[in-house]
Amino acid sequence: MKKTIDINLGGLLFHLDEDAYAMLSAYLEALRRHLAATEGREEVLADIEARIAELFSQYASGSSKVVTAANVQAAMSTLGQPQDFGPEAEGGSASESSSEPSSESKDRRRRLYRDADDKVIGGVCAGFANYFSIDVVVVRVVFLVLGFFTGFGFILYLILWAATPKAVTPAERLAMKGKPATFENIRKTVEEEFRNVESKINNAESRRKVRNASNSVGDFIASVVRGLARFFGMLFLVFALLLGAGILIAVFGNGILHEDAQVSVTELLDILLPAGGFGKAYFWTATALVLIGPLVALLLLALRLLFRQQGLVQRGLLGAAMILSVGGIVMMALLGARIGSEFREEASVVHSVLLPEQVQTWNLTMESTAVNGGVEFNFNDDDLDESSWILTDDRVYYEGIEIDLQPTVRDKPSLEWTAEAQGGSRRAARERAGGIDFEVRTDSTGQIVVGDLLSYAKADRFRGQRVQLTLYLPIGHSVFLDATTVPYLDDVSNTEDIWDGHMGGKTWLMTDQGLAEFK
Repeated sequence: MKKTIDINLGGLLFHLDEDAYAMLSAYLEALRRHLAATEGREEVLADIEARIAELFSQYASGSSKVVTAANVQAAMSTLGQPQDFGPEAEGGSASESSSEPSSESKDRRRRLYRDADDKVIGGVCAGFANYFSIDVVVVRVVFLVLGFFTGFGFILYLILWAATPKAVTPAERLAMKGKPATFENIRKTVEEEFRNVESKINNAESRRKVRNASNSVGDFIASVVRGLARFFGMLFLVFALLLGAGILIAVFGNGILHEDAQVSVTELLDILLPAGGFGKAYFWTATALVLIGPLVALLLLALRLLFRQQGLVQRGLLGAAMILSVGGIVMMALLGARIGSEFREEASVVHSVLLPEQVQTWNLTMESTAVNGGVEFNFNDDDLDESSWILTDDRVYYEGIEIDLQPTVRDKPSLEWTAEAQGGSRRAARERAGGIDFEVRTDSTGQIVVGDLLSYAKADRFRGQRVQLTLYLPIGHSVFLDATTVPYLDDVSNTEDIWDGHMGGKTWLMTDQGLAEFK
């Protein structure tokens, strides 16, 4: 039975058996001797220990499993032996060799990090450039184009900034560039960093005044940026909370308030969503899933800007939320396809209205349709006549009416109104069209009174229901178009080429050339 020894490596606790501990101690000691005269020796050793800890975590899953000598040998094989890179240093860094560990090919998987050494804002673009081995300028141009032309680039950048970790250690910077985190690569990286720092220090005295001034300006700018970051973090947090509250109010609250009329979102969905499995429960589930990703991203970004909180938990939450949002988008796409399928076929039902005989002068006017109860809701304030709806308990009243005047070769005039609707099949569309109610009255004086609303049962849903009213006039008959008809005239042809909006309040005579203004 072998004893186990507990050690702290890279900030993590591991249990090693005696042979493994002896092998690891000898390996680390050999590394220390090899790096005796290397600049940044302690930094190199710290990064190597962190890399060994990462490998041990992969080998020994579970806190109670013991790291064996075979695990240590595997880690040494991955990192390489000091003697592979030349003799121990004596007054200078170890000589470099072109040989590399044979296991290098096993550790070439790139990892996505933010590159703080080549950043403009957060290093996201530089990190992507390293990950895909492309010029960072190309990535930055893509984000700018997406940002200026769609606005999505800026939001995507902020989400990636919050979700992507920054490459801090040499091992992380090597993984970002797809290089194996071997002993030699880590040593070269640290030495290069020290040389860069040394070259800057050599010119320190000559640039001291400039640097002091720059530091002062930089400190001021940094404080301003930190203040702005916290401000925007608070703004994002408030926005996310308000958006979430708005959604909850829309779903469970009193609905939408518009011109003293209150309409529940659920009530509107009753006339839009298809029956069956794609009802309100499906819609609200899909909506919640779609919104959860952006909301979680805003919350995490706000927390990061306000409290500098970032870690695996936050990234895990963001990833899970984004997966749920993708699922919601798929559900919405299926719902859209189902609704679209119910607009596939169109059918119509023609109704004839009896007109009095021996009348040649007609008067066409509109009147308000009487509606018992219900609330009015306008979808578009710029065009109330085409978008005003009244919803009662069981019916929908809608201003989907068009009026036209046409010549006829018959001796007698006629009045017809055509109810049109759409559906998943011709039969379904015809049934909806047959369920449309519309009011037209005539009398012996030639008065034609038309109701300004059509109606249909809520159970029929809105599927393009509308009414086309056509008055057919023989030559020599005239009609006075009351001003109330103007919003409903549908591109009525006339010899004067007058626009519909100017035809109201005038008498029109049907001639062999078409409608002409009667003066």
